[in-house]
Order: sequence, then C-alpha cells, then structure tokens
Amino acid sequence: NFLMRNDFYYTTKLRMDRLNYLQIESIDDMTAKRTEFFKIVLAERKIEIECNYRTVLSQCRDYLSSFDCPDFVVRATPEELAAERITDQNKIRPNPDVAFRYADEFVEMRVLYQKIAQKMLKYNTLLMHGSVVATEGQGYMFCAASGVGKSTRTEIWVDQLQGSFVVNGDKPLIRIEDQISYVYGTPWCGEEGWNRNVRVPLRAIFLLERADDTYEDLIKEINIGKALPFLISQTNPPKDAEAMKKTISLLMALDGKVKLYRFKSTPTKEAIRLAYETARPR
Repeated sequence: NFLMRNDFYYTTKLRMDRLNYLQIESIDDMTAKRTEFFKIVLAERKIEIECNYRTVLSQCRDYLSSFDCPDFVVRATPEELAAERITDQNKIRPNPDVAFRYADEFVEMRVLYQKIAQKMLKYNTLLMHGSVVATEGQGYMFCAASGVGKSTRTEIWVDQLQGSFVVNGDKPLIRIEDQISYVYGTPWCGEEGWNRNVRVPLRAIFLLERADDTYEDLIKEINIGKALPFLISQTNPPKDAEAMKKTISLLMALDGKVKLYRFKSTPTKEAIRLAYETARPR
C-alpha cells in the first residue's frame, strides 16, 4: 500500500522516459501482464527467459537469439517477486522520490538478472556493478558505490577519447578465462540505457573515490588482496556459501589479467586522461 500511495507520479515519469528506448507504443502496453517466452545470448551463454511484462522482452531486444537447447532457463516466481517488493519498500520509505524505480515490471527485470547472475557463476562469469567503456579494443571499468560518479566519468571518457564507446553503463558481465578476462554488454545497463552487445578484453578496473576540487587526483595500482572486499560488495550478492566461494575464486582469478587501481578524483577531463594514460597498454 505504501508503494501504491507514493509511486504513481514517479513510476509514470520513468515509464514515459523509457517508452522510446524500449520501442513500446504506450504505458498500457508496457505494463500489461502477459507471459512471454524468448531467448537471448549473454556472455556466450544461451538463456531462455519467461517473463510477465513486455518491458523485459523489449529491454533485451538487441540480445535476442534463436537456438534449440538453452544453457539454462530463468523465470521470476511470485514468491521471489514478493520478497523483492518487501526489500524495495524498505528502500522507498526514507526516500519516496525513488519509488518510480520499483514498478512491477522493473522488479521483474531485477529478479531475472539476479537469477541469471547466480547461474552464470557456473560458467566462470560474474555480474559486476560498474560502468565499462571501450577504447582501442580494450575495456576499462569504473566501479563505485551508487552516487560517486561512474556515469559522469563515463560520459567524459567517451567525449575526450576518440573512438570510445560505452559497453555497459551499470551491470556488465565479466567472464574469466585462463589467460584473459572479457567484459560483455548486457541489457541491464542503468537508467541511461548505455549498452552494446559486444565483448572486449577487460584491461583495468578503477575503484572510484570522490574527491573535492581542492584534492589532487590520485591513481595508484593496488593488488587483488586490497581490492577484494570492495569488489565483492559490487557483485551480485551470493545466495549461499558455495556461491560466495565461487565469487571470491573468480575475483581472485582477475589477478594478473586485469589491472586494479584506486582512483580518487574529480570528474574532469584531466582526471580521465590521467586514468587512461596510466592504464592503457604500452
């Protein structure tokens, strides 16, 4: 009831903002509840999805595929959706202005991706909360808590470094192989909708910290041991001890494949140039 009383304006605003991006003609079409089945490929895995809202299908349109035997199937059960809504209400109570993010169709989107992320662990693939840009065939990820400025730095990077583009603006997938790690675009990409259905080698992860205008930009390479606690906090929350063990193992496997930096900076073109020049291949 709390959600229903407080979210009408903001939910409508978000839905209106997303109509063109999702290529849906009306809010009624967006929110109509009907079962849909479709197939996508993410990070080399074939996935079949069952959903209740066309929003999910439309969001995934650039990743649609056709195949006979999926690697796995996902659907959001009523119990899982109800549990997620309880969590949402706890987030909304102190800040009703964010209620628009928790409309039913977006709740289903989140639950489905959480389940995909859990199953991806089997294939040495992690969901990471971060924004990824590609420059000269290499991927660079900004990783930080919400509100620190990943999107702002992403925009500056693309503007300042010719030929760069955003792979994913919020929740990319990282697949760890023996000698290299790849980062993939996904349809789960934040409110800006920044994503491409591509993969690039992951060159570096910047662990962002906000600095004020009086602070000199600082970038320092760190080892996986120092980065691990924060990196764990930016993955999909492991559902059990076995999933946690696998998550830690995959993060540890980044050592030697991906450069890790502590990056305390202001959101300026000078700071972005510093980051790129420090991390780029020589």
